[in-house]
Amino acid sequence: MAMPKEPTVPVGPTEDLRLSVSRLPGTTLFSVIADTFGHASHGMPPEWRRVIRDTAPPAAAATLRALLTSSHPWAPDSLALTSGVGTGGGTGTATSITDELDRIEPDTLLGEVEHRFGSAVPAPWQHVAERPGEFVDTYRTLTRAVWDAFAPLWHQADALLGREVERVGVASVTGALDTLINDLGAPVRYADGRLHLPHPCPQHATGPGRRRFVLVPLASGFGACTYSAEDPDLLWVGYPLPGLGRLAHRSTEAHPPPAQDRLDLVLGPVRAALLRHARRRPSVSEAASLAHITVSTATYHCDRLTRSGLLRRLRHGREIRLCLTDDGAALLDLLA
Repeated sequence: MAMPKEPTVPVGPTEDLRLSVSRLPGTTLFSVIADTFGHASHGMPPEWRRVIRDTAPPAAAATLRALLTSSHPWAPDSLALTSGVGTGGGTGTATSITDELDRIEPDTLLGEVEHRFGSAVPAPWQHVAERPGEFVDTYRTLTRAVWDAFAPLWHQADALLGREVERVGVASVTGALDTLINDLGAPVRYADGRLHLPHPCPQHATGPGRRRFVLVPLASGFGACTYSAEDPDLLWVGYPLPGLGRLAHRSTEAHPPPAQDRLDLVLGPVRAALLRHARRRPSVSEAASLAHITVSTATYHCDRLTRSGLLRRLRHGREIRLCLTDDGAALLDLLA
């Protein structure tokens, strides 16, 4: 598809903008994934990145890393978790992430890959093209694990997101939207009724017509920036959430660096939490609740701890309970 020389999109005068702010977490979550496993930094605090990496299933992380660090670090819309951007503010709940993941259809993903690359599918994407259903399952597993780890931070950002909605509203009614857009902290610029973007966009995006303009505050990092002009009826821009530094500072205080928590350093925060809770002999679902993760993620990590000889499963009536092995108890006594 031909690209214009000037990467600009007409949006009209600011007083006529059909503007809204999205508070849904999908775009932030994909930014977290791209920063953690991709080649480009979105400015995530190192502690956040460490927690995500320790939580992610290794095989699934390796599969995605091969795509995001290849010479074709492109993400299909179906994987980028952006389907809710144009639907309104939203509450940013776990249900919306589940809905996003449930919407991913293997046939749709395959169509996007074929449209992007034609018959010359690069090596990292051949697995996706040959087994899209298997890849979608892997992607869902990884994304759910990442969301389990990141969701507490997202919920802590709720007050900041609320203040950002208010800030945009004030700029709208006071005629200061052009200043606000040019001060988003993202490499976009508004001038003369057009939004200037850092990279070329599809030819159809440069045509006339009023489209909805959505601002997407990203709670993922200080350098987070993404946008899309693919939809002829919608233009959205993601940018660093103002006040993110306060959130990063609070999370660093709440979660000490690895050197101060030896069990987390050895096992990772999720497995360390599961091992600690195993003293109570919980069921897997109870352990998942205590660790604030999904049952599927808890099952995955408990399987690894069992294979390592640190946990074992014990039948208790009609239930299966988790309990420490002697090695698991010794490791807790040594490091916890």
